[in-house]
Amino acid sequence: MSSLCVYFGTEMPDPRWAAELIDTDVVLEPYHPLVQRGAFRDAFPNSRRYVYVNPTTVDPWILERAATPPPLIGHDERWGLPRLDLDHRSGFDWAVASAVEVLRDHGETVDGLFVDDLDRLIPDRLDIAMDYIVQVTTRLDWEPGWFVNRAFDLWPLIEGLDAVLLEDITPELVAFEPVGRVRWVREIVIDNVRKARDRGVRIHSLGYADQESIRHGAARDEHLELELTGLVDSVTSGADRRLSDWRVSR
Repeated sequence: MSSLCVYFGTEMPDPRWAAELIDTDVVLEPYHPLVQRGAFRDAFPNSRRYVYVNPTTVDPWILERAATPPPLIGHDERWGLPRLDLDHRSGFDWAVASAVEVLRDHGETVDGLFVDDLDRLIPDRLDIAMDYIVQVTTRLDWEPGWFVNRAFDLWPLIEGLDAVLLEDITPELVAFEPVGRVRWVREIVIDNVRKARDRGVRIHSLGYADQESIRHGAARDEHLELELTGLVDSVTSGADRRLSDWRVSR
């Protein structure tokens, strides 16, 4: 079974620990020193290496240093990040160019991109989400591996889909979800996960520490918990939302 390591920060990992990881999908931000120095592969020689991109928001660190800022449309409600206005062509082009730049500069040391928040564009703007995938691939001279977060409707359309992340969805959490959420997991999540697994796509799940309170006072759906457990490659439970510590899923 594959493992997952998502790290959002700039600290370096323990070199022996990193080198000994096997069959692990490792995600780093584009500004991490290992990515910037082209040393991602050297540090994680036995892992699959992905660089984080988000076509719907702009990292404030990058925005402050942009000679020509892209068009924005307010801030993300959950994370407080500036949001790209993808209805403007220059906003869409900014998102594509940001991903292409990562792979063009470091394509020899990474396996692909971890694309966050594409589910924001679904279902109403599925065409924009797919066009993003197409345009990034078209502007490169090689086809990257794609590791996407949720965005279930998009999975069947991505030919080079390597892995998916079920953020906020772990077997332990869904076991205590309310009825409406359980129905969504059964009808949407489970169905798409099964189809993805049939294609050989790796399935990772991630839950946060501040979600643990959902267990209190709720009945446990053991059948659903076991069903999802049997479908995922890894589970990361109780993570800090900053994801700024080096850890590997179980």
